[in-house]
Amino acid sequence: MFAQTVAALCLIWYIFIVIVCSIGYLQLFRYYSKPPTPAACLSEGFPEDEIPHITIIRPVCGLEPRLYDCLAATFRQTYPRSKLTIYICIASRTDPALPLLERLLADFPAHDAKIFVEDEDKKLLNSAGDNDNGRGEGARLGPNPKIRNMSRAYREARGDVVWICDCNVWVGKGVAGRMVDVLCGFGERGGGRPYKFVHQLPLVVDTVPEGEDSPPAINSKSNSHSSSASFSDVHSDSLSTSQTPLLRPSPQQKRSIFSHILQTAGGRLEETFMASSHAKFYTAINTVAIAPCIVGKSNMFRRSHLDSLTSSNAARSPGIDFFSDNICEDHLIGDMLWKVKLPCEREGGGEGQGKKRFGTHALLFGDPALQPMSSFSIPAYIARRVRWLRVRKFTVTLATLVEPGTESFLCSAYLAFAVTTLPGFESWVGVPRTWTAFWIVWVTSVVGWACVDCMLYAML
Repeated sequence: MFAQTVAALCLIWYIFIVIVCSIGYLQLFRYYSKPPTPAACLSEGFPEDEIPHITIIRPVCGLEPRLYDCLAATFRQTYPRSKLTIYICIASRTDPALPLLERLLADFPAHDAKIFVEDEDKKLLNSAGDNDNGRGEGARLGPNPKIRNMSRAYREARGDVVWICDCNVWVGKGVAGRMVDVLCGFGERGGGRPYKFVHQLPLVVDTVPEGEDSPPAINSKSNSHSSSASFSDVHSDSLSTSQTPLLRPSPQQKRSIFSHILQTAGGRLEETFMASSHAKFYTAINTVAIAPCIVGKSNMFRRSHLDSLTSSNAARSPGIDFFSDNICEDHLIGDMLWKVKLPCEREGGGEGQGKKRFGTHALLFGDPALQPMSSFSIPAYIARRVRWLRVRKFTVTLATLVEPGTESFLCSAYLAFAVTTLPGFESWVGVPRTWTAFWIVWVTSVVGWACVDCMLYAML
């Protein structure tokens, strides 16, 4: 009886996960298989005085892959230039990215853009004139490096709308306008309902390192190819029996290939994970909106909203400074805007007395936030996953505990156990209660799951 009860729970869980995955899968194909429509706020006839000013804050730390292209994407927005301010933040003038940032500003002189240096922020200096790094009794800001990096830019932001976009994220030209549509409730995309917080689906693109040659091939002929040849071209030419005999790789060459994969395949693993399993659940959870689910690569909100909810700590300024003593600041900001009512909501806010005036979170469907990666090793990928699991067990404990059961291997094992344990499957479907049947069901489920993920990965 106990085994059958557990099996029934396993079956219910599997069905629930399939429903969640189906929601995510359908939404992704609905919105990401075609180009998004132009922003309503930028359409002809839309009142210019109703278009809000956006301050884009981009925190930078070192040289990231395709950094120039990622940062330049915000300068290339179709949003009105007069309504756009871009603040780029670095920790110190010794940051290796500084020359690139200065070149970026020189390439786009007509934009309202500025570089903020954390070490030059007077608010963060101690009595000796040095950066206190959030340490010491009189520190006016906590040790969170990203918050310290962005603090001055946030304090000096123009207008009410703030868009925080990580430096290693590339966005399309029309994203600013479409995010404003959702945030302010403009047009069909906004649905007439403004939101407190808008974010994007994060995706990763594994790229070839800038300035590097193609990966090493396995014989001497391929080594003579120019660096402009693709890996697939080099590989196919290397194995062409019509031009050169097949060569068996030596043990040293085998080790070289294995070492190359170990040192570079982490980016492909991250790309695959973000464009399959993660994308499904991220989209599904944000569709049903039962809980806050954000990664924090690209977020837009109003300063007035966040400031009104973060004025309780006298030692910290309202806004993002409030979160400077914690990590996962993106999650905490989103969590607060989700859970805590704004003063205007608590007081009724005039029209619609007693009713909620703002939606909590909204995912900008159709516009992913793309993060380029290159030369990302498998050990680095594993370390990254472990690090974030450690953080998540404190921020979203329940989700972290049940998360293994959402993955294909374990969830398929739940199904196999249920099918080979519950008597109904044997009497109605003819599935025997054997280990052979268990493994057949498990393999079938895993293969089907993999096929869905492959289609999703190919589409994204």
